[in-house]
Amino acid sequence: MSSAARARPGPRDKNHTLPARAPVLAKLPGPHRGLRIGLFGGSFNPAHSGHRHVAETALTRLQLDWVWWIVARGNPLKSNHGDFGARRASANRQADHPRMRVSAIETRLGVSYTRDTLVHLKARCPATDFVWIMGADNLAGFHRWAAWKTIAETVPVAVVSRPGIGPEAAFSRFASTYRPARIAEAEAPRLAATPAPAWTLLHAPLDPASSSTLRARGPGTGDRLAPEG
Repeated sequence: MSSAARARPGPRDKNHTLPARAPVLAKLPGPHRGLRIGLFGGSFNPAHSGHRHVAETALTRLQLDWVWWIVARGNPLKSNHGDFGARRASANRQADHPRMRVSAIETRLGVSYTRDTLVHLKARCPATDFVWIMGADNLAGFHRWAAWKTIAETVPVAVVSRPGIGPEAAFSRFASTYRPARIAEAEAPRLAATPAPAWTLLHAPLDPASSSTLRARGPGTGDRLAPEG
């Protein structure tokens, strides 16, 4: 055995420092450089036509190139996450659009917080204009998200109206805190290129579908829910 081989520290050598693990590089859903991409995150338990309505509204009104549906690894604010595979499958059904993609990036990275997902994506895609998309039902409780101000100051936010959500969204803590950063709805196409914090509220015909209603009706109803009334 050569002297070099004898000197090489083994796994039990106390002074041996293992090399740092390479950062996980999660597969991205598609092209991104120089593009305007909406990030639509959620549990999607299950995804339904209301989710598609939000995604399509943002895609069109913000003049985005893509919308990436980010299927949450697990929602820290909810106890019932549902089966990830089933949630991802329902998102794939609803995101059946040539300019939409579904991603399991949070599971690949092992993260459960939006702030961590955004840190990774911003580092991977420095030449991309990202916008975080959410329904107005999420805006009312957005201040309960971990590091919600960090999220708001990392990427612009587009909020799409949802049924039954009134003043509690427009006068939410988020809306009050970032009132000076609100962009008029008529100027929504410039949101993606506006440095954060920046946000807008988009009004559109409402879709009454909800995940809680679908779960109550049982499996397999995600693609069949018709508007009630």
